[in-house]
Amino acid sequence: MIRVTAAFEVSPDDPQQVAEAIARAAAGAVVHLVRDGQAVADIVPASSQPAWAPRDPRHIYISQMMAERFGAPTLADYRRAYDSHSAPWPGDDYIRRHHPVAGAS
Repeated sequence: MIRVTAAFEVSPDDPQQVAEAIARAAAGAVVHLVRDGQAVADIVPASSQPAWAPRDPRHIYISQMMAERFGAPTLADYRRAYDSHSAPWPGDDYIRRHHPVAGAS
């Protein structure tokens, strides 16, 4: 679980503060980078999941079960899905690592 440390905000222009922010992130905190009172970025723990990542591990079982029952999508199917949402294509290798894929496309 990630701990959000809202009270710890640093300027990206101060190398010592950025070093301290990285150390805090390594310890599990989220640190906000602020320039002129405006948030510009966050430093997050390296082990944290992206916001879009499913929080429930059952999705892996369900994906495998559906692929076994109905067949897995092809890389072309995944490309069409990404295109339909105007999402950037993460690459064939990424899709193969994270999703069931039919055949050797």
